[in-house]
Amino acid sequence: MAGMIDPELRKAEDEGWHELHALVDLLPTECVERPGYFEEGWSAKDLVTHIGAWLAQAGVALEQIASGTYRPNEIDVDALNGRYLEALRGLPFDVIKAQADASRTRMLIASAGVMSADDDAVFWIRKAGPDHYDEHLPRLREWVKEVTEVESYHGTPVGPALVPEGVDLSAVEARRAELVARYLKPSAERPESAARGVHHIALISSDVEQTIRFYQELLEFPLTEIFENRDYKGSNHFFFDIGHGNLLAFFDFPGLDLGPYAEVLGGLHHIAISVPPERWAHLKGKLDASGMPYHEASGSSIYLADPDGARVELISDELLTMYGHEVG
Repeated sequence: MAGMIDPELRKAEDEGWHELHALVDLLPTECVERPGYFEEGWSAKDLVTHIGAWLAQAGVALEQIASGTYRPNEIDVDALNGRYLEALRGLPFDVIKAQADASRTRMLIASAGVMSADDDAVFWIRKAGPDHYDEHLPRLREWVKEVTEVESYHGTPVGPALVPEGVDLSAVEARRAELVARYLKPSAERPESAARGVHHIALISSDVEQTIRFYQELLEFPLTEIFENRDYKGSNHFFFDIGHGNLLAFFDFPGLDLGPYAEVLGGLHHIAISVPPERWAHLKGKLDASGMPYHEASGSSIYLADPDGARVELISDELLTMYGHEVG
């Protein structure tokens, strides 16, 4: 949206649209037309049709506003939506999605033609965009969860844990219980942490551009800074935003003959980065499309290696939770 439209409104519309589509994309193909999303018997396909109808009407209204021909009382949106739903219900879902995409594009282009502040224009963008998405997203999140939990369509489940030879597991469990009793206090009794967060975690890169392509272009963690390493001339120190004020950093060391990644004491096992479920599904789709190998576990974790072998976990659980357990 250009013209006089508030950038925050533009941002809200864009975020709501992409979350809605990412959630719908989480549904197995055979479930897209299953009734149950809404009490009237709607399916997710009906929802996308309904959203598309509002976006189409918003596009028409915004074009009229830009040309000075808009008459607010001449539009019967409820009647229009009913006709739209019935007319499109028999079409394939990919056609419905394409229609909704085209309607949104028309609305965005029309909004760019509104060259002065206009309350009616803001109303239509909000009503068809972010406010409308917000009406439907809570139930859509629930519906996707209901369907995907029933449909066993997650990836490879976590298999039986490896049992190491020569280890007395009962002794390990007893030692763990001892540590819990001695050191793990209930949350209400724990003192405030001396730390205020992870400033950055620093890894080593063999190729700066290759690392940027992986973390920024594939995983969508924006590059935030790059400058010379203060301790090694010619070395780059660069950073990626991984959310919550945290940074993932790298050094390269030209001229040093560094060996390949290895799992050693004091070394890195993996980095777990939380991403929202809809973004997790989006990134999983990108990995599939790129042919990047990964391992999926528990329906909420994706494990993959960066170009230098460092293990990265993308986890859709909230911060401080893991597989249904509170960890902080």
